[in-house]
Amino acid sequence: MDNQTEKNIGRNITFDVKDKSSHGIIGELSGYALKFNKSSIESGPFIEYIDSSAFDGVDLSKVLALYDHDYANILGRVDAGTLKLEVNEIGLKFQIQVPDTTTGRDVYANVKAGNLKGMSFGFKVAKGGDVWERANKPIRVITQIQQFLEISVVSIPAYEDTNIVVTRSMRALVDHNYREKVRIYLDRI
Repeated sequence: MDNQTEKNIGRNITFDVKDKSSHGIIGELSGYALKFNKSSIESGPFIEYIDSSAFDGVDLSKVLALYDHDYANILGRVDAGTLKLEVNEIGLKFQIQVPDTTTGRDVYANVKAGNLKGMSFGFKVAKGGDVWERANKPIRVITQIQQFLEISVVSIPAYEDTNIVVTRSMRALVDHNYREKVRIYLDRI
């Protein structure tokens, strides 16, 4: 599968949402687009794992955040500062500053409602960058990515361990804490 763009989808993602409502940004989504050494779902033709070394030397400066792998539905991009990516010991962590667009508002609302819970990603495997093992179902381990193109918020992911969450805004947190203090005070009266 060398030089072929692939899309892998993760499920059961915890999304953080943070309200921003300024500078054309309505909020923030964050989580893990992929987690290392976790299997894809078993419904596909093979089971896949991403090795923790797969991102060694990979340039992430032009990666896009999309909705459902559609390049017409951009949610953020690294080189615009609206998408932040961090490779750590768990996997690929992301943070998207969601734009105040039709797609942005729809995706943000669906993540908050729990309708969208998964992440996916598009990439090209380096030559010799995958290893296949025989088992009841073939197992593929991605050991080196040549090019990482995009992460996508999706409805049906192939990896259960990815997550996305809506990060609460500071204002919402302050409001919640204030209401809680008032409730405690009123309970004492």
